[in-house]
Amino acid sequence: MRRALSTLGLCLVLGPSAAALAYRPFDGTDADVAELGVFELELGPIGYFRLGDTNYLITPGAVLNYGLLPRVEVVLQGFNYIQVGGALQQPRDQLLDTELSAKVVLREGCLQKQPGVSIATEIGLLLPNVNGANSVGSTAAGIVSQCFRNLTVHYNGQVGLDLEQALELFGSVILEGPSRWAVRPVAEFYGDTQVGGPPITPGTVSSLVAGATTYSALVGGIWRASGLLDIDAAARMASVSGFFNLEIRLGLTWRIP
Repeated sequence: MRRALSTLGLCLVLGPSAAALAYRPFDGTDADVAELGVFELELGPIGYFRLGDTNYLITPGAVLNYGLLPRVEVVLQGFNYIQVGGALQQPRDQLLDTELSAKVVLREGCLQKQPGVSIATEIGLLLPNVNGANSVGSTAAGIVSQCFRNLTVHYNGQVGLDLEQALELFGSVILEGPSRWAVRPVAEFYGDTQVGGPPITPGTVSSLVAGATTYSALVGGIWRASGLLDIDAAARMASVSGFFNLEIRLGLTWRIP
């Protein structure tokens, strides 16, 4: 599930949304946290991102999670986008969606091997970007995870102030196949929109962080390579304020006791 390694610094490959949430290969997350004293690294060494007619590499990319207290983890994340070819409307290399947050399990449920739903909240501080916005923002999210025999569903809802100080709303549903399978199929559907705020430059990767209206669908799989290592692959298609977005995600989640 989602976590990380602080000694590696900031990097990430989940795709830039205003969401503070992240659980490879999704944009949302689950109602679980890293175990006490455990680092979890969600790493994407390289990813491909296309918005309109512009191509980007996302390299490197990581979410860094640490089990600070029982039922509490701290999370540090960021995405490095490199534009490949094309006319420049922004710096070619940008570190975006940098954030420090804390996630707390409010109710232990099926993800913690207890009966019923798991419920968590995540509070985050959006940090200034490198070659991007030079302000700060904030987020607050609620997460509910529900387990069935052959399906686990994670519901995410988030509200926040983005780096342009505009209200941003995010909601997603994540579907996961049986955890007993060696490779479990996964999918995610989400919507994200900005309410108010200054005009954005359409079709640029900065517009995603600024809060363009996005409707997204992702499909992929997660392979449990070992008890400490998951490897994931997914493709995501989205409409970003009328621009077509295609993204390929390849990465891993490494639990480090």
